[in-house]
Amino acid sequence: MIFPQTKKIPTTSSFFKYSKSLLLLLAFLVVRVGFAQSKIDSISQQIERENSSSEIAHLQLKRALLFNLKEREKASNDIDEAFEYFSNNGDKKGEVDCYISYGNLHFQHREPIKAAHFDSLAIKLADEISYKKGKAVAIGNLAREFINTGNFINAETHLQQAIVDEESFKPQDRERLAELYNRFSILHARRGDHLKSLSFIEKAMEYSKGINDNLLLSRIYINYANSLSRLSRFDEAVKIHFKVIRLCEQTQDTIGLQKAYNNLGIAFRNGGEFDKAIAYYRKSFELGKKSNDYKTMGLSVVNMATVYSEKQEFDGMDTLYSQGIQYFEKASDLGGIAFANHNYGNFLVIKKDYAEADKHLQKAYELRKQIGADLMAASSLSVLGKSAIEQKKWKKAEEYLLAAEPIYQGKNHNDRNLKELYGYLKELYIQEANFEKALNYQTQELELEKTLFTENEKINSLKTEAAYEMEKQDMEMALEREKQELARQRILLIGGGIVLVLILISFTLWLRRRQLKERHQAQIINLDQQHRLDLSKSLKNSEQQERKKIAHKLHDEAGSMLSIAILNLKQLQADVFKTERNAAQKLETTQKLLVDISDSVRNISHTLMPVALDKYGLKAAIHDLVNAVNTSQKLKVEEVLEGLDDTSSWSEDFNLTIYRIVQEVMNNIIKHAQATNVLLQVVELEDSVTIYIEDNGKGMDETATKNGMGLKMLKSNIEYLNGTIEINGKANTGTFILAELPIEKAN
Repeated sequence: MIFPQTKKIPTTSSFFKYSKSLLLLLAFLVVRVGFAQSKIDSISQQIERENSSSEIAHLQLKRALLFNLKEREKASNDIDEAFEYFSNNGDKKGEVDCYISYGNLHFQHREPIKAAHFDSLAIKLADEISYKKGKAVAIGNLAREFINTGNFINAETHLQQAIVDEESFKPQDRERLAELYNRFSILHARRGDHLKSLSFIEKAMEYSKGINDNLLLSRIYINYANSLSRLSRFDEAVKIHFKVIRLCEQTQDTIGLQKAYNNLGIAFRNGGEFDKAIAYYRKSFELGKKSNDYKTMGLSVVNMATVYSEKQEFDGMDTLYSQGIQYFEKASDLGGIAFANHNYGNFLVIKKDYAEADKHLQKAYELRKQIGADLMAASSLSVLGKSAIEQKKWKKAEEYLLAAEPIYQGKNHNDRNLKELYGYLKELYIQEANFEKALNYQTQELELEKTLFTENEKINSLKTEAAYEMEKQDMEMALEREKQELARQRILLIGGGIVLVLILISFTLWLRRRQLKERHQAQIINLDQQHRLDLSKSLKNSEQQERKKIAHKLHDEAGSMLSIAILNLKQLQADVFKTERNAAQKLETTQKLLVDISDSVRNISHTLMPVALDKYGLKAAIHDLVNAVNTSQKLKVEEVLEGLDDTSSWSEDFNLTIYRIVQEVMNNIIKHAQATNVLLQVVELEDSVTIYIEDNGKGMDETATKNGMGLKMLKSNIEYLNGTIEINGKANTGTFILAELPIEKAN
């Protein structure tokens, strides 16, 4: 997926500013995975202790819905085993519960049509055995699938029935009712009736009080924030969206995160902050892409295209809108297909490509009528009317606009859309020289403009009123404080002498403390200087040891082999004219020795200064090192290199130190860890570089950590560059190393 680039879109360097936050977020999610796993473990322990086969089957259904998306097979096995038990024992209610669980599982995996099939089976069987609760749950879930596929008329019918059934039960299931009202809110939002959507979501929030299900709460808050955003209450909407993101992170609700990011983009777009909107649409798209959620991908792409259009950046928009339509078609989402076609048509009207625009707008109108989204259909008619006016097709424009007018007038809280429609009708009749009708619609437009009092203005007035109340309270408190102050003054006059003595004592103590602090600071500076001298000495000693090692290598390896080669050459020289002296064999042996010498010298040279680092830079050198390790096929290294594209401004020592750190850790893993997999991450931030290396080996004991010469060298190099390092490796749990070094420039 390629997005259009603009000057204001966040750059790669700005992304790196948030790398640490991203790592912390990932670590937080990992902790939450453990929390979710503990729930599964808890149910598993209950299953092991339970003696009742029926109760075990019900626990399996409960556990099945806790598995994450990657553990679908485990979830299916649990439901299959439960269904087999209920079927063999003639427990029809249990079978209904299994059908409902199958439906939930398919819906979790973006398969609404398959989910609807199992919910329909549950309704049919529940009807046969008069299982009212099971039928109510299945009907509500079937409404969920109808909303997802854009079948709004059937969705409304099923939701109404499910709510009536649930409210008749004693005691009422408040959690279930909250979920049903939440779905009703989504339904009306899809239809464009945002005031009704807000009323239903407020009803859902009433029922959700006291509920501990964070997953359900996050969904309710998502829809509440959406309603606020659509009603122009942007500040409130953004706050709620961020609350939703925290809830979704806690529950690992990827679907909720996708919606939250997308809806946050909508809120920022409505607030005119286009670059922030695009950033959050992209986050939503990337999450949808990872889980093949075509609906989320389509929504994100179309919303992004709409923002680019509002920014007057039209390059690549046709591709984006076409991709959005394709994603919705893959998801079989009629409402989404209509939404993408409507926005594309509106964009094409702006481009004055009227023929193509009318085709897409007409398709959007027909689909919206088909699924019962009347207000959205009226919106498509309104834009069709606008297109016809620009094409000077007056009769066609009048037909579209007059067809939209009664739809808007029959709904509440659509004054803005109706005002826009009256503006189009006014313009139409002015063009036709029908000034009487034009004046009539202009009058109605002005009346609406007078009565329009946006939610933002209401919020501002409420804020002003609240500020006034606070100011009034502040004045009352100030008067009360003044009375108290007069009473205190009498006490202060009596105790003034005591306070003065205490001040003098405090001042003396403060001077003493300051002197001690300055002395302590001087000691710290001296210790720091001594530490740097010791560190420099240690580095020089290490360098000397390295030179001795290289000298020994050259002497022992290359020197001995050269001596043998020279001896062979002399022997060859003496025997070259004699027969049967094996001259060819000696020559071959000598050639092999020279090749070995060449390899040995090259390896030593590479140890001193890697060729790739000198020629191609740090990123290529690390990549070559990883390739060399992977070629052995004994250790698999997964590398993530962010940035490092241009390190020419960095000092040569800094580049070499980064490389040496990676090389030393990789050597230690190869020699000691007995690992099979390694994760290597080197990330360039704004002013520093982080290195994260983790293996799945046998770990290391504390003595190795403290006394190892290689680790001492590693820590010394990092401390010398004012960096930090963290090493953690317990026995049989692998080892990770996290280092951060401030970038040292060449000058």
